[in-house]
Amino acid sequence: MSDVTSTETASILLVDDDHDVLGANARFLRIAGLDVLIADGATTALQRLTEHSIDIIVTDLRMPDRNGIEFAREARQMQPLIPILFFSGFAQVNDVVAAMKLGAVDFLEKPVDPEELLARLLTIKETHRGAIALQRTAFDIADDSVAFKSRVLAYEKYLIESSLHQHDGRIGCVLKALKINRRTLNEKMTRLGIVRTTTE
Repeated sequence: MSDVTSTETASILLVDDDHDVLGANARFLRIAGLDVLIADGATTALQRLTEHSIDIIVTDLRMPDRNGIEFAREARQMQPLIPILFFSGFAQVNDVVAAMKLGAVDFLEKPVDPEELLARLLTIKETHRGAIALQRTAFDIADDSVAFKSRVLAYEKYLIESSLHQHDGRIGCVLKALKINRRTLNEKMTRLGIVRTTTE
């Protein structure tokens, strides 16, 4: 089994209406050293977000009270930077597209292998470490010490960096995803100190 290598563990919100799967995955991730909160539906999950500091959301796409896309959209309004991993046993192409447009950082098909889930979560934790730190401070709803402008710039930087990572640095895909032109993107990257790691 993999171990959490960082001295700071990640707080995971695991959302699934299948109680057996939810419990099994939660136990496995806790044994691996992750801090796991569970919810069996979108309503409970949104409540967890208001009550706890969550670093990563893992949610099923199909839930009885609200689908995963609707839940993720509301979660993003509460914590704009939070990485979201979707999983589903009945995913269709349009579901995946909607999840990616919403900024999904990963997508797994059910049944999810617990080892694979853990590996993906650890990768997300490392890849989005900066964003996780930001959401704990700049995007803390109760934190009025950070100027609104700083919050906006932090979110803008996160969106661009996430898109670059998601599209392996392919600027054409990034431009299409963010719906901006090349000149604007270049200006924003320069101003925000974003460096491309790959080339087209």
